[in-house]
Amino acid sequence: MQTSAQNNSQAIVIDDKALPAVKCDECGAKIYPPSLLPPHLARHQRRQHWFMKELSKLQETMAHMRDIS
Repeated sequence: MQTSAQNNSQAIVIDDKALPAVKCDECGAKIYPPSLLPPHLARHQRRQHWFMKELSKLQETMAHMRDIS
């Protein structure tokens, strides 16, 4: 039988102990302790920035290749 702590999506259960956690809205990961959420979200932002920069480079390359042909 499950306890209410195991049903709570905001807690991590280890050895029948419920640890308070926060859930990342971006990826759904549970973060413990909750104070680590801001660095986790910053990593999402850095990754998104890197992805957009790489996509921009690729788009510029493709546009250049279309202009040549």
